[in-house]
Amino acid sequence: MASFNRVILMGNLTRDPEVRQAQNGTYVTKVGLAVNERIPDGQGGWKDEASFIDIVIFGKRAEAFGRYLRKGRSVLVEGKLRQNRWQDKETQQNRSKLEVIVDNWEFTGSRDDQGNAPAPAAVAQPAAAPDFPGPGDFGTGGMPDDVPF
Repeated sequence: MASFNRVILMGNLTRDPEVRQAQNGTYVTKVGLAVNERIPDGQGGWKDEASFIDIVIFGKRAEAFGRYLRKGRSVLVEGKLRQNRWQDKETQQNRSKLEVIVDNWEFTGSRDDQGNAPAPAAVAQPAAAPDFPGPGDFGTGGMPDDVPF
């Protein structure tokens, strides 16, 4: 039986991206994403419940993400789930954590809502970053206009 592992999330960054460069020169960016879900509050109304998700981005997209996004910025990410497993050095207990490995990302919201982040047009120059998705370009061909959400 084949498996399928795709995740699409939209939320706000919980902290400034942490950008590092591996010994081989590849950029690696790690950041937290808060994703809200509206749920009934039990009194006829609604409340937002946040889930906090760690995301990791590699390569040129990681470098651009770290350069242009800051805490509080709204972003759409697409990728796959990966489970990290390790043994705690102090307790010797097995630990694990799920994170999203991002393949594509896109600005959401407006520049005015995001403080002093640069305008999306500043990064959508194909010559500067050929692998970088520009505004309106999500994956291969973008999402159709008739998607009901």
